Amino acid sequence: TAQTEQVEQTEQTLEQVLEEHFLAAEDAEDVATVVSQYAEKTPDPALAEFLISYYQIPDEEQSKTRYYYNHIDLNEDGTDEIFVVVVGEYTKVSFGDPALILSEQADGTFQVIESFEGIHTPVTVSERMTNGWHIIYQEYGRGAEDGYRICHYNPNGGYQTDLSEVVDEVEPQDGTQIISNNFIDDMDKGNYMTLAPEEDGGSEAQGN
Repeated sequence: TAQTEQVEQTEQTLEQVLEEHFLAAEDAEDVATVVSQYAEKTPDPALAEFLISYYQIPDEEQSKTRYYYNHIDLNEDGTDEIFVVVVGEYTKVSFGDPALILSEQADGTFQVIESFEGIHTPVTVSERMTNGWHIIYQEYGRGAEDGYRICHYNPNGGYQTDLSEVVDEVEPQDGTQIISNNFIDDMDKGNYMTLAPEEDGGSEAQGN
């Protein structure tokens, strides 16, 4: 469809921009080391159940809604948080897919540290925390100028999405790109997990 072609073109443009950005970084005097990390492949039924409840996803949409997640220490406290993105027509907004940063509690429940209304992946977790931030992702589709959104971290209140800023360029810096999957390619290859319980036909991730 025309919508699918537009999404594919946008994804290809994003990949080209990111590739050019990091190639330019390699040519810089101070070469940045950026490690790409794909979403984890192991289904997490507890996480899926939490996402269904949090986003109020009806039964008929759960098998159509995918989720991608990585465990990574985002606030340098020695404990991994969970960065998870939910992908599907039911949850999608014009400027991306919703995402959460979660802390898994000792009893197996999840605490929301931050909620993002819509993001574009991959998400760069910079090793630099100057002025208390190190989450960066590309921003487009909101009607404003495109660029890179920088999210500020507040130890008392998570990543302040309401105080985040969009800049034209981000200087090269070491870090990790999480959820580096190509969502369209994953869909074509069946390489994804859905929120549907496995007994209801939930898909398990396959090799990248």
